[in-house]
Amino acid sequence: MEKQYKASIDKATALDFAIRDGQKKFGYGYEISGKSPYNNYLSNDDWKRFIDSMSPLHLAQYNDADGGELIEKKGRWGMNPPKMASFGSSSRLIYECSKSIPSFYFEKQLPTRVGHTANLDGYLRSPESDVFIEAKCREIYSSHLNQKISLVYKDVYEYIKSKNPDFSYECKTIEKEPDYMACSFQMNDKYISHFDVKQLICHFLGICANILENKANTNIRFTYLIFNPNFDTDFSNPYISNFQSKILEEYKETLEEINIFGDFKWLFDAVMDYQSEHLGIPKPQCVFEFALHDQKSYVLEQV
Repeated sequence: MEKQYKASIDKATALDFAIRDGQKKFGYGYEISGKSPYNNYLSNDDWKRFIDSMSPLHLAQYNDADGGELIEKKGRWGMNPPKMASFGSSSRLIYECSKSIPSFYFEKQLPTRVGHTANLDGYLRSPESDVFIEAKCREIYSSHLNQKISLVYKDVYEYIKSKNPDFSYECKTIEKEPDYMACSFQMNDKYISHFDVKQLICHFLGICANILENKANTNIRFTYLIFNPNFDTDFSNPYISNFQSKILEEYKETLEEINIFGDFKWLFDAVMDYQSEHLGIPKPQCVFEFALHDQKSYVLEQV
């Protein structure tokens, strides 16, 4: 086994390596005392250079958020490298794509008024609209079936289902965790296994609550940025080449799942109706647009 790869590789880790080998932008091998180097992460020196290159404003935005993207964190087997140091980090993806956009805000937090806070990867106030961005890279290669979700969201899902019978969900009780459910979503009778429906609904809850409570901009553009593994990758090494076809297949499946939902305006409107009733605030007339981009089209749109 070549030292720059791991003995045990899954799809997400294979994508990390393919991005590392394709971009050849950073050194690799993040080191933590007592552990083998993490070769799907930036090297410690390059990670420091990356952090030092951030503007004070952007650095503060990440440090003030609760995602812990920039710090080592304790896991089951000891300390782990900063999440953003991964070659397949979605937060680094959106940072690299958006850092030069004037007034761009990273890690925008909005209370959902139902459960937890919605943590959006990016936000931009334009003259015409409020733009919210969610970024995905390696996340879509893990199953989103039977997600552990707080029971406080069940009423929201029931409400959405009442507005659109093509939307449905299944939930199971979790033993010894009565406040949570294992939840899977369906659209047009198709299980959604890659696209994070639960997270998108939370984002919409936060955006709608912000409009209702703070009279924020009612023109909303929601951009979903997904790393396209057909570009900026190199799967030629035999240690990862056998993952390429499956990764490309699941990327395509993710896009198909997203397209099943249509323009998403119906979902945003349903969440707005729910929040209006839940918060007891009359809903305003909103304009909503959903845009799906990969790293190439996203950058071109900004230009």
